Amino acid sequence: MTIGENIRRIRKEKGRTQKELGERLDMTQSAIGQFENDKTSPKKDTIEKIASALGVKPSELMKGDSIWETLDKKHFDEIKNTVKYLEFIDFLKSSGYSYDCQVTKWHYREVIDEPDIREKIVDESETTLSKDGHKATFTEKEFEELQAGAKEAIEGKFYKKVLEQQKKK
Repeated sequence: MTIGENIRRIRKEKGRTQKELGERLDMTQSAIGQFENDKTSPKKDTIEKIASALGVKPSELMKGDSIWETLDKKHFDEIKNTVKYLEFIDFLKSSGYSYDCQVTKWHYREVIDEPDIREKIVDESETTLSKDGHKATFTEKEFEELQAGAKEAIEGKFYKKVLEQQKKK
């Protein structure tokens, strides 16, 4: 959310009109409307005054204004899954496997904010692992199962070892 959207949201939550908020700040209703519609951006001291008039911290008005914060919220699961995937690829490489991924099916979609720009969306992919002159190709689902199976195998061996060591004590 932008600062303007946060001003509007919080002002409405507090049951105030633009005019009432403007009067408390010695500003015009039009100035408040300009902030809320992101036509102009309030300066730091103005943000502090607006926050005070609304009974919130300035950070509440600026919450969500960072592009990285917005991306993190919107794409948190995708980022988390990508990191796990890359860590698994690193594990395979450290175990002597060569890795290659090929997109086998995709489609295009228009970018919402840029109607003349289209982005390529992956629908299906294949992963090929190679080791000692042998190759195996996995569908996306099969590769996810391989990843889950590796995690289960390692955890199984780990907890088996933990139990063995606890019995020795």
